[in-house]
Amino acid sequence: MVNMQLVGIGFFGLIILLTATQGATADVATNQQAAKTLIQRLEQQYLNNASPAFVQQLEKNTLPDSKLQAFAMEQRLINLSDLRSSALSLHRFGGIPGKNTRAFFIGITIAEIQASKQMPILLQALGISPEQIAQYQPLASAQAYPAYTAWLANYAQPAEIAAALLINFQSFGKNTTRVAKALRQYKKLSNKQLSYLMAFTQLPNGFRQQATEIIAKGLASGIRESDIEIRVRLIQAYEREFWQAFETSENPDQDTN
Repeated sequence: MVNMQLVGIGFFGLIILLTATQGATADVATNQQAAKTLIQRLEQQYLNNASPAFVQQLEKNTLPDSKLQAFAMEQRLINLSDLRSSALSLHRFGGIPGKNTRAFFIGITIAEIQASKQMPILLQALGISPEQIAQYQPLASAQAYPAYTAWLANYAQPAEIAAALLINFQSFGKNTTRVAKALRQYKKLSNKQLSYLMAFTQLPNGFRQQATEIIAKGLASGIRESDIEIRVRLIQAYEREFWQAFETSENPDQDTN
């Protein structure tokens, strides 16, 4: 004889399971759409700003070589810092289940390693000697950016980091694309010499998809959109400070007493 009570429990249990599965699927779709909408809003807000004076002067061939060299040496220091920050993020989040989170942080770490190989080529092309590099005094406002990415690597959640880097990569890339074009035109630099700058011309394959899924997962876990927006707002503010650092005197941090 069939135990109808067990059959009843099994039937209703199946209904509950199917309902929960459908709800989870709906939640994933909802969070994915929320992440895409958030990204679109942030891109509209931060990717349509006026270009820095540094870029405009370079395009007119009126930028002093000293500022161009300072730009490259600041970028060298940023790369050294961001490489360690990326490695720290990978250390923190590389073991999280889900291939996209791991792939994202592996990708940015590999990109920084590659950049560290391309940077010496750019420095040499701009006539910067080892002695200049050794004696260079960094600008505080230019180095605020890597200080903040180091903070993100230590304290932020994956969704916050992914959103900040997704927006900033595109913002910085818009400017470095124009810088590379001007250097090719006026300084006759080759693609190989400009490889560091050209690496930012477009998002790496899979970068947007990985970032979107990380943000969606973060929203599902309870991270607020306002928290993500704060991280993006701050990294973009420090990005502006980087470019503005070259609009002041040649080295405003140098002690003149």
